[in-house]
Amino acid sequence: MSDRSGISDIYLYDFGDRNLYQLTDVFTGVTGITPLSPALSWARQADRLAFAYYEDGDYNVYGVDNPRSLRRQPYQDSPTPPVTSLLAAMRRDTTRSSAPPAGAAMPTDQPRAAASVYRSPTGFRASSATPQRTDSTTGTTAVTVRTLLDSATALPDTSEFTFKAYHTRFTPDYVARPTIGYQRDNFGRGFFGGTAISLSDLLGNHTLVFAGAVNGRLSEAQVLTAYINQTHRLNWAAGFTQEPYYFYEPTTVQSDTGGLSVLTVGIRRFVIRDGFVEAYYPLSRFSRVELGMHAVNISDAVLQQQYLLDPNGFILGASDLQTVSNPSISYVSPSLSLVHDNALFGYVGPFAGSRYRFQVTPNFGDWQFVGGLADWRRYFFARPFTLAFRGLFFGRYGRNGDEFPVFLGSTELIRGYTAGSLINNECANSTTTTSGRTGCSELDQLIGSRIAVANVELRFPLTRSLVLGFLPVGLPPIEGALFYDMGLAWESSSVVKWQRAQGDDPELIRTPLRSWGGSIRVNVLGFVVLRFDYTKPLDRLRNKAYWTVSLGPTF
Repeated sequence: MSDRSGISDIYLYDFGDRNLYQLTDVFTGVTGITPLSPALSWARQADRLAFAYYEDGDYNVYGVDNPRSLRRQPYQDSPTPPVTSLLAAMRRDTTRSSAPPAGAAMPTDQPRAAASVYRSPTGFRASSATPQRTDSTTGTTAVTVRTLLDSATALPDTSEFTFKAYHTRFTPDYVARPTIGYQRDNFGRGFFGGTAISLSDLLGNHTLVFAGAVNGRLSEAQVLTAYINQTHRLNWAAGFTQEPYYFYEPTTVQSDTGGLSVLTVGIRRFVIRDGFVEAYYPLSRFSRVELGMHAVNISDAVLQQQYLLDPNGFILGASDLQTVSNPSISYVSPSLSLVHDNALFGYVGPFAGSRYRFQVTPNFGDWQFVGGLADWRRYFFARPFTLAFRGLFFGRYGRNGDEFPVFLGSTELIRGYTAGSLINNECANSTTTTSGRTGCSELDQLIGSRIAVANVELRFPLTRSLVLGFLPVGLPPIEGALFYDMGLAWESSSVVKWQRAQGDDPELIRTPLRSWGGSIRVNVLGFVVLRFDYTKPLDRLRNKAYWTVSLGPTF
């Protein structure tokens, strides 16, 4: 690209004949949307050129097959370079008169070189030449509309610039709208709310992020403070986070000789406090290596409440919320990751490209285990359909690998096995209790320290841009999808089988869970993505299809 003609155009240099060819001749210039975005791209194998062109107040992308076919005659510089161009065709002496004296030798032009020029009332001069200092009270020219509109006369003189050291000053980039509310449940949560703010400097090299949210107790608050440095190619960040996690505890029943019984329900709470330092080094535009070091402290407690029941199961009374604290846990966790992402996103999720992340995380301290993550996603686009695949594995191995279980039934992993549906159906109708984490084997089979997930989706648009004829508003883009999910959760003591035999203990024998269904995704004004999934589980006692609603883009 060059603006040698006064407007940015695309040129081709032929190494064979050593000639320069002008491929485009546009009015407003070939340019990127931002100073750092590419203005053109030439596919190596497809022999197709794409470039961004600003026209009619908008940026459009044009594609050209076989760009070499646009070559005509070799480009010749104009004898008179345009005033608007800062690339002089030849370095000329702008102070000499246009006609040399009789008998004088003709001056020779210097070799071609890039030079910026300034236009003054006395003529043109090179930016490297020192301007003549004249009395400011003499030679004053009248100010006219023409001179005010002439950009060449308004160019600043760099010799009059002063240089100052750059100092970082933070200004707000955005502030999340604060929220506040009140909600009460059996475990004592009350007022909740939160907000976030991000600050950065003028160059965007330094960023500060602060975020916080409270849900009843300050000890369970969500906190994030981080500093990000992007001055060099090796970006790094440091900060602190606090995040609470909750897990079901087994429900116990204790009976006495008088027929009364005590029902104890509880939730195990982990509050994770994490001080971290992370570094990111890009290998290419789409791949990078990540290094991290985390110092973690975990507060472990059980929140439980007891109910007194009569022989018929009716509640006679309830105790106050009890917090049983366990010893805290501390460990250090380095990490190494390889990340790739060249996916293209549509209105509700990716539709082309691929993404993957491979990560290993050893842990040393009170908890000793090695965590591993492999997340691979691929999107095949054939207008207007997208065939999306995902394979995911996450697991912890070692002495304390089972201490931190994961729930497989999230709609982000496998649909049709949500905790609420299982609790209200299989668990509520079960006549036996088990020794698992929740006492319900159908729910326990979704909990483990290791999970594996496979998803396939066929995505297609239902509406693109639907505008109502009687109202000046448009409906948001809507996408449909058909999906098939498969997932498995297990622990170090589990036995993994493809199919469970009759009489096998479901707490010990773990088998894959499957489901299929259809989905509708809606982008609501660019603010949030709503997902409506109609799923039929294939490996539940209650295998009727049901609807779920989720927030966020698809995988």
